[in-house]
Amino acid sequence: MIFLSLVVVLAIVYWLGSASFIQYDGWFKWLINRLQKIPGFSSSPIPPLLLALLIPLVVLVFMFLFINELAGKHWLFFLYVPVLLYSLGRGNILVDAREYIALAARGEGVAAAQLLDRLRGNAPADINSAEVSDWRELHTEALKVIAYRGFERTFAVLFWFFIAGPFGALLYRLSVLYRDFSPLNSDNFNAANKWLWLLELPAVRLMGVTWAFVGNFETCPLRKNLLDTQSPSDYVLNECLRGALGAPTECSAATMAELDPQEKAEMEEEMAEETQDIIEDLTGDVITTHTEPAYSFALVKSSLPLYSRSMLFWICAIAFATLIV
Repeated sequence: MIFLSLVVVLAIVYWLGSASFIQYDGWFKWLINRLQKIPGFSSSPIPPLLLALLIPLVVLVFMFLFINELAGKHWLFFLYVPVLLYSLGRGNILVDAREYIALAARGEGVAAAQLLDRLRGNAPADINSAEVSDWRELHTEALKVIAYRGFERTFAVLFWFFIAGPFGALLYRLSVLYRDFSPLNSDNFNAANKWLWLLELPAVRLMGVTWAFVGNFETCPLRKNLLDTQSPSDYVLNECLRGALGAPTECSAATMAELDPQEKAEMEEEMAEETQDIIEDLTGDVITTHTEPAYSFALVKSSLPLYSRSMLFWICAIAFATLIV
């Protein structure tokens, strides 16, 4: 049932481009506002968060039991598919990323920065895209935003769908929506962001391992990030994605800082060659230097086929697991 629902949902999304036809979120925003206005609830951000997540899940459980008892488990397919479609992220990350690449290719920096800010939404950010001073910084920020939004819109949903069925997928999407509907840096936002970080913790590490398998395993800082229980999800994803592409990470920078100049130069040259090989394999592009904006731009372009490879990897893995079970 899980695999069949997954295949049907991915086919629908591929055919239509997105699942926006079923993704109406006004009801959940209304529910959040009503709960936060209940006397006594406004004093703490936890009760509104718990009830906002619990009420839709309880309704889903009753629907699940009703269909299962009345029509049988095979009819649950007609519950799984719409719930999974609704739980997928808003928009298409591949389309958005290609739009950014097109804007960057035309040199439209303001439009590209505005697109990144829209993609980030209420996700925590170290810097504002509009504040970056050059294309290299903008491309670096773009890679970080694309890494997280690609994960949040699809992979995390499929992870929890596979673990806990439609209940897990819906729980994750509602948690993201609660954060996005909360005022930035408010108590409600901070509570939702901490809960979402906990929910994303296992999926983020699995995403990092997947990128390492389909990219460059040697340069992906898995040991550091798998054991990192302090850093935000977007930071860990960005480090893993850059490592999988053979690009410098904070972990590799710390390692090189301890080397003598000759060893550092040799390591930088080796990483540059590995990155060149990966980028040529993924996109066919040729880069000439580590310091030019073209290098950062090539990393952004290379992230798209790497993301597609990782999704294909897990679809095949789920199919194989379904056949065995």
